[in-house]
Amino acid sequence: MDLVLSKLNLTLDNVTLATSTIRQGLIEQYSNNRKIDDPAYHILIVLYSTLIIFGATGNCLVVMAVARKPQMRTARNMFIVNLAVSDLLLCLVTMPLTLVEILTKYWPMGRLPFLCKSIGTLQATSIFVSTISITAIALDRYQVIVYPTRDSLQLMGAIVILTGIWIISLVLASPMFITRRLIHYNVNLLGIDYISYCVEDWPMAYGRLYYSVFTLCVQYVLPILIVSVAYLRIYLKLKHRLVVTTTMSASSGGKDQPQPVRERERGRRMQRTNYLLISIALIFGISWLPLNLFNLFADLYLTDSVSQDMMVAYAICHMMGMSSACSNPLLYGWLNDNFRKEFNELLCRKDTSAVGSNGNGGGKTLSRKIRTTAAVPEVTQVGDKVVDSGDQTELTELMP
Repeated sequence: MDLVLSKLNLTLDNVTLATSTIRQGLIEQYSNNRKIDDPAYHILIVLYSTLIIFGATGNCLVVMAVARKPQMRTARNMFIVNLAVSDLLLCLVTMPLTLVEILTKYWPMGRLPFLCKSIGTLQATSIFVSTISITAIALDRYQVIVYPTRDSLQLMGAIVILTGIWIISLVLASPMFITRRLIHYNVNLLGIDYISYCVEDWPMAYGRLYYSVFTLCVQYVLPILIVSVAYLRIYLKLKHRLVVTTTMSASSGGKDQPQPVRERERGRRMQRTNYLLISIALIFGISWLPLNLFNLFADLYLTDSVSQDMMVAYAICHMMGMSSACSNPLLYGWLNDNFRKEFNELLCRKDTSAVGSNGNGGGKTLSRKIRTTAAVPEVTQVGDKVVDSGDQTELTELMP
């Protein structure tokens, strides 16, 4: 009996010690306002900071490249600038604030309910704008390349479309503003006067789940389908053009260059274009899939209490989605000949104004050079006729 009692007392002592340790850990978490322990705490800060710096730098370069040169302010480039602006919001607003929500135990930004509502809405808006902008770029490229004889989009038309994108994104994100609210608890312990939580209070039982499914369809499934189909049609159109061009060149004899050289050059450009189209679709799909699946899983199966491991898993999925803000400047900017030239000038600090000040018309030459490098002579088939359209510029927006 004494042996049994001694074992029981030892077990009770262990339970008491464990309970005391847990309470002490909770006290430290609330006093430090930390939900994640080391080393994950500092690792997440380093990873998020890296994404923010690279993403903000790349998207700032895109905006500056268009802002500094009038000839870069085309209707088509406005879509890329809009994508860069939305990605800047992802880098400078969404990522830092989401990181704060992941790391902190309770709301650290005061008692203002509007701040809780507006931050969630701005986060959702920037994500919707980014994905819808990628879809709009794909549709614009599809219209220009697959139907080259139609009227090209003008600058004012692009501005109207971009305004519509922002309005639609705000409407899609409005449930976050409506359902988010700030809850306060007065504690007066450990130097903490009150604790606040920014929560979503949906008026129906499965409101959050319905919104997650809706977001999954609008922000991921529909865009990835549109982007994939549009780029598939572009690939088929470019492949057809290559066949027609090769046939015409073979019949004409190819006076400017030896025929094998011209065919190899066309084949090389076609291959690189195909790689770029596939990369855009794959990177978009891979980046956003984990976050959408995690949100759907969380709404279906997770309770109110979430473990540290689940928060770290969410952070990883969120960073994968936010990594699109780093890849977009590469896919839509650096791999574009004109943008790459502007990036080189910005980074190398070349004084292009001095070229045009030597009295030899250098400024006009530079402007003409930028336009000329974008012109890729192509052969377009309209009905039964084959038309040589040597001033088309859309292909260099796809080709590296």
